[in-house]
Amino acid sequence: MQIQKAFFVVAVVILVAGTASADLKIVKMEHTDGFSAMGRNTPPTDDEQVSWIGADRMRMDQGDQSTIIRLDTQKLMVLHHDDKTYNTLDLPIDLTQFMPPGMADQMMAMMTFDVTVTPTDETKTVGTWKTRRYDVTMTSKMATSTMTMWVTKDAKFNQEAFYSMYEHLNSINPGLADMAKEMRKVEGLVVEQDSVTTMTIMGNVTIKRTEKATSIEDLAPPAGIYDPPADYTEKPFDFIGAMQRQ
Repeated sequence: MQIQKAFFVVAVVILVAGTASADLKIVKMEHTDGFSAMGRNTPPTDDEQVSWIGADRMRMDQGDQSTIIRLDTQKLMVLHHDDKTYNTLDLPIDLTQFMPPGMADQMMAMMTFDVTVTPTDETKTVGTWKTRRYDVTMTSKMATSTMTMWVTKDAKFNQEAFYSMYEHLNSINPGLADMAKEMRKVEGLVVEQDSVTTMTIMGNVTIKRTEKATSIEDLAPPAGIYDPPADYTEKPFDFIGAMQRQ
């Protein structure tokens, strides 16, 4: 029932990279409306997302999971704070090696998204940031999602340096690997986003979500933030388990 999160996580840290002297820390609040599907009621949720973006590395924290990307070592790590374990994947990621025979083609047919980004001339101020509106549509056999993104250029970023990390972040979700190409149209940092997703695979259940940045700062990252904690145990990556947790 949590598979819809795969659509939203990709926009959390779009097109931002740290400066040479400090990394960029982004804090966002995310609200998801409650919904009912397949006889189960899911209550509304409110979560904090914290992202750290460096020149060749990034970390995203939400709930009981963190994702770290290191271009210097060509690794992606997923930390599970509930049981103090982590998974390590080599970049670039080939998910087919973690799937049962025949599963990859079937899953890609269901989950591959057509993505369209449309810049507009509409502007507004979000907090202290001047923003421009972008409209995004994502369509697959499984779901359709529409997003309104408010994007600022007030935060400094190295767009090209970030694209590689963004592509790797997407590659862990089947069907989203090519999304970064279309997202190159988004120039800046997404500081506010409204999205509506219709899950056709669940009988056209509608899920509404909002995200809004509360702070954007250039800061020296805490020591060790781009590494697994010393007391965490590495375990093999479980693709099916990962999809169920999303």
